[in-house]
Amino acid sequence: MTYLAAFDGTDLSRAALDRAVLFAEQNDQRLVVVCVLPTDRSLAETYGLVEGDEYDPEAAAERLREAVLEIAPNADVRFDNIDRYAGKGQIGSKIRRAAREVDAEIVFLGSDNAGRIVKPVTSVGGTVASSLEYDVFIVRSS
Repeated sequence: MTYLAAFDGTDLSRAALDRAVLFAEQNDQRLVVVCVLPTDRSLAETYGLVEGDEYDPEAAAERLREAVLEIAPNADVRFDNIDRYAGKGQIGSKIRRAAREVDAEIVFLGSDNAGRIVKPVTSVGGTVASSLEYDVFIVRSS
């Protein structure tokens, strides 16, 4: 059995990863963490991934990997990229694909929109939750 957590460094994604670690440890299951990383500076700024004057996707990936491994030292970390035109739906699609590829039983997401609107336009959660291939654990507060 495999659990998958989506991680972007936000407080909610950290809280979701914390929950995923607890579940994985209690059930002795594999944990995979997926980070969807922008290739474009302007989009990376939106997600707080730019440090300094230049955007270095490899450096941003390494910072995310380090943050994941602080919380989940035994997790497998994988990355996927999105371009400047990506919306939340494309990010959600990348997470869904990762969940299918690792045959995830549960996907852990942090989403402040969960519970207010079933599928808000700005939420990754709706895209990921629409699959029936896995259960979804949505964390609404850190």
